[in-house]
This record gives sequence, C-alpha cells and structure tokens, in this order.
Amino acid sequence: MKNFYKNQKGSMAVYAIVTVFTFIFVLSALFYSAVGIRKRQLLTMPKVKEAYEKYLSSKYTIYEAEVEKRRDKVPPEASINVASTAKVNTNVTVTINISDNKDRLDYSKCSYTCNKADGSVYKSGSLSSEVNTITINFNQTGTYTITVSASDLDQNTKQVSSNITITN
Repeated sequence: MKNFYKNQKGSMAVYAIVTVFTFIFVLSALFYSAVGIRKRQLLTMPKVKEAYEKYLSSKYTIYEAEVEKRRDKVPPEASINVASTAKVNTNVTVTINISDNKDRLDYSKCSYTCNKADGSVYKSGSLSSEVNTITINFNQTGTYTITVSASDLDQNTKQVSSNITITN
C-alpha cells in the first residue's frame, strides 16, 4: 500500500508542475499577444490618423466647392443722386441708393467718400441702409468726386462715382 501512496504523491507533483508550466505558458502567450497587438496599434495609428485627415480634407474640399457653386456672383447695385453744380457754402443733399439681388448687403463694408480734385478726402462715412441721405456743405470752389462702395456678404463689390462742381 505504501507504493500506491508514493505513486499517487508523485503523480500529484507531476500534475502540479505541469499545471504551473501550462499556466506560465498561457500567461506568456497572452502577454506576447497583447504586446504584439499594441505594437500593431502603434504602427497603424498614424496610418488611421492620416486616412481620417484625408477623409476630412476631402469633405472640406467638397463643402468648399458646394459653397462656391451656391455663392452669389452678382455685385450689388449702387447709385448717387446729386446736382452737378452748386454754390459755395450751401448745403448739398446727396442721395445714395444701394441694393443687392439677394438682400444680403454687408453694411460694414458699404461706405462713401467725397474727394477734392487733388485726391484728398473732404468727407467720408459708412452707409447703414439701402437709401441714405447725406448733407455736405462745400466751403471751397472746385470739382469734388463722390464715390460709393457697396459690398454684399458674398464679397461682391461695386463702386460708382459722381462729380459735383462748386462755384461762387
């Protein structure tokens, strides 16, 4: 009976050793797989990021092309109503009309200037509505040029000018 007992203890020891080695082998295989997966992730992440950036840039390019197709290409209209001559030291009324085909005027870029014949600015200002009435008092004789610049939200611009001669 002692032999049987010894054999059973021996086989239990072999079983325990094989189990431990199997456990270590399985753990090392899992660790090796995890390290390999992580290495492949680190190698593919720049490629995935690059592909994603290309995808986004292509979407942005398509979006820009769509915006450009839909963009209004018609400049706004502008007109100046002013007398061609006036006397010195009298108030001259200037009526400025601006409009856009899609009612999308960019008033932050709509303005007028009144220049002397030498090119210096006599008076300037911004336009805040479609119909603007401005009063200018000219204190010197000469020819003045009134220029209106109108712009819409699609960056279309138009400039018109009109001359007024001031006499004694």
